[in-house]
Amino acid sequence: MDNELDIDVLKKACSSGQIKWTTHTLERMQERNIEPSDVISCIDNGQIIEQYSQAFPHPACLILGTGKKVTDIHVVLGYDNCFVYIITVYEPDINEWENGYTIRKG
Repeated sequence: MDNELDIDVLKKACSSGQIKWTTHTLERMQERNIEPSDVISCIDNGQIIEQYSQAFPHPACLILGTGKKVTDIHVVLGYDNCFVYIITVYEPDINEWENGYTIRKG
């Protein structure tokens, strides 16, 4: 069974409001000055740059996109064929990423 996530499926789930936000994620977003609209925008215009098909409890992925007010943003999310679970959100660090924040250094 192929557990890789499809960006179009994730976009559709998000546009339908099928998103779950954890308290931890919302706290990190507040600390990092990232709004929920930035996350939605990232998913809507982004691309999957890493797949975590064996993640537990749901397959997950890393998306690179642009936010409403944050230029470059990474969103890690899981998907259970119904809901998108936002795991974490951050602005990528130039010291850890290359090729436009799509490839991890090292």
